[in-house]
Amino acid sequence: MIIYSGKKINVRKDDVLLDDGRKVTREVIEHPGSAAIIPFIAQDEIILLQQYRYPVKETLYEIPAGTLDKSETFIACAGRELEEETGYRAGTLEPLIILYPSPGILNETMHLFKATNLVKTQTNYQMDESIKGTIQVKLNDALEMIKKGIIRDAKTVCSILLCIR
Repeated sequence: MIIYSGKKINVRKDDVLLDDGRKVTREVIEHPGSAAIIPFIAQDEIILLQQYRYPVKETLYEIPAGTLDKSETFIACAGRELEEETGYRAGTLEPLIILYPSPGILNETMHLFKATNLVKTQTNYQMDESIKGTIQVKLNDALEMIKKGIIRDAKTVCSILLCIR
């Protein structure tokens, strides 16, 4: 049963029968899916956003990402979000992995991409975003930022770890 219907998500409350016969209630957030992009400005240097996130009340270092628009493909979403949030267009978008960001409460699939051969364009921040700026970081320095707890956004941590070779 839908208990909330929003612009991007719905929230359901489901009565579920577990495989052992127990009856439980699950609250599920329905999400259309998203794409996230680790942009390489050079072979060993990436671009990170500094973005304020209201739910945690912090400005986080994170890679560009966003929710799929209706009838949009994941790769099209990745290209759009990269350009909107960093002001760069990808010459190459390489799929990395498909994740479930929080499968205990959320049905979202997040497709991670690696962007290379970047071409400078311009940003086009959306009205509901709070991006404070971008920084360029060597990949090994980004790994140190993870170890020190400076980078804590899960999609960003995962992307950096996948790209460390």
